[in-house]
Amino acid sequence: MVKKLLIFLVLVSSNYVYAQQSECKVIPANISGSYSGGCKNGFAHGKGIAQGVDRYEGRFTMGIPDGNGTYTWANGTYFKGVWKNGKKDGIGKMVYKDSTVAGYWKDDKYLGEKFVPPYRIKFSRSVPRYSVTKSGNIDNGVAIRIMIGGDDDLVDDFSMAYSSGEEYRLNNFYCLRNTAVPLDVKVTYTSWNQIHTATHQVIFEFTILDPGKWDVTIYN
Repeated sequence: MVKKLLIFLVLVSSNYVYAQQSECKVIPANISGSYSGGCKNGFAHGKGIAQGVDRYEGRFTMGIPDGNGTYTWANGTYFKGVWKNGKKDGIGKMVYKDSTVAGYWKDDKYLGEKFVPPYRIKFSRSVPRYSVTKSGNIDNGVAIRIMIGGDDDLVDDFSMAYSSGEEYRLNNFYCLRNTAVPLDVKVTYTSWNQIHTATHQVIFEFTILDPGKWDVTIYN
């Protein structure tokens, strides 16, 4: 009886449970043989060790390597670094039998020894806040939206200079399509304040370095 209790002992801490693989699912097939570590809602979650054909030791999110961890393949090659949704994504090093590659990865692809940001803000004037997000990997382009007080800002004298692509309008968005990276964009316009008593000129310059569809929101 004591032996059985030791085998099935679980340690409950907040929402996490430390248990055996029979109670915690690891999604990638190559490491789903056995598991010990954090568990949440029936999935490996938190810090744990998964062993199958390959081996992974590190952080999990709902059964998938996510965070800092070391993945070792059956041939002895291993990657130690940052994972995101089961893919190498961040700083780390890949260690082969006769060589080591260190640097930055994105979506399982090696980017190089130095981190290159996907975009860069070159200059801004009268822009208290902005957001730049990638919304897709197909159809290179940019959609720019200008907001004030939670609504679209109907600005005056809008102009956009850019290094490649074709300009068009889509509802309240100022858009570019068929662009190539690096893509340099300079946006200028005149905006009223919220009570419509004064105007100011806005200048916003940025460079897109990563191909794909990008959404840029400027808040006045």
